Amino acid sequence: QATLMDMEHFKDCEAREWIARYRKKQLEEGKGEAVEWWSKTIKDIAAKRGQSAADDLKRRMNAQRESNAIRRKG
Repeated sequence: QATLMDMEHFKDCEAREWIARYRKKQLEEGKGEAVEWWSKTIKDIAAKRGQSAADDLKRRMNAQRESNAIRRKG
């Protein structure tokens, strides 16, 4: 049975995966296409899992980005 910590870890890993997919899309197709793709994707996630799950994913992605920015500056 998955523990709460396992689920937190899974959700953080998922956030990192979506960041990687967004960056790949941005490199391959440009920022505008990536933004449009992400907008559709997060709406799909909200429709399938609920708005609170989509909001949690966005929050985790932003936290990952911020921690990465701090590490790069460090």
